[in-house]
Amino acid sequence: MTLQKKLLFSLLCLASPLVVGCQRADELGPIATATAANTIREAFTDGVSDSSAGSEAKAAGSGWATLKGRFVFEGTPPEMQPYNANKDQAACTISGKAPLQETLLVDSATKGIANVAIYIRKVSRVHESAASNDTSLDFDQKQCVFLTHVFPMTLGQTMAIKNSDNVGHNTNIEGKNGFNQTIPAGQTIDFKPQKEEAVPVGIRCSIHPWMSAYFLPRSNGYVAITAPDGSFEIANVPAGEDLEIQVWHESATGPGGALVLSTSAAKELKWSKKGRFKIKLAEGEEKELKITVPAAALGG
Repeated sequence: MTLQKKLLFSLLCLASPLVVGCQRADELGPIATATAANTIREAFTDGVSDSSAGSEAKAAGSGWATLKGRFVFEGTPPEMQPYNANKDQAACTISGKAPLQETLLVDSATKGIANVAIYIRKVSRVHESAASNDTSLDFDQKQCVFLTHVFPMTLGQTMAIKNSDNVGHNTNIEGKNGFNQTIPAGQTIDFKPQKEEAVPVGIRCSIHPWMSAYFLPRSNGYVAITAPDGSFEIANVPAGEDLEIQVWHESATGPGGALVLSTSAAKELKWSKKGRFKIKLAEGEEKELKITVPAAALGG
């Protein structure tokens, strides 16, 4: 019997145990059903939708929308203290003074919170403006401080790690894209992340341990890092379907830096204990949120 005939025979047996030559139902074990097939598919795909399921997800919405807003600190923000720059002080201080820490930057005029990461966890479709690209971005260090404290990247981009100091730095990138290399004074080394991260991961310098930054590699550009005034904007997000938004800050008290809120506004958004909320936008809508953050949510 050819292989094709054997396969056909097996399928007929599964479809009907009454076919001549097939085993009895009690000898076959579990009978193939639609439910069983779905269970097997889910087990092999680990929850990843197949092409037909993906098409259904895309059909759930159409068009694009914009999500924007501002994160505002409630209360009196803590004053940032100088870094403990106890090495290479000629290069790492300004007139003998170390730079101020950046763990919680609050604008004095607006009380806006800088460096909050807000991004969509999963999307069914991506606008061309948010698609991954192969551009390069500079990540520099000067006076023993990373000049960009929190930043996103899309997979495909290259991080040009620069050292504008006259002393060497060891750039140690945590997470799935681990990188640990010395950047000599005045030189640049390229780094290209290959894997997406669920939350921003730390960047450190082993030589000057007070140096810290965070970066978030994602498969698309639906990510915003709040500006010094606390504002953010994510343009051209999928409209007409539920979007799960993740919110992170390095000083947040939630798990893994998740910003967890229980204010009345957060409750309306059904803000979770993982620092997430869901929102659905209409086609062409510009949704603006004002999110008040109590000091306790940022460890202060």
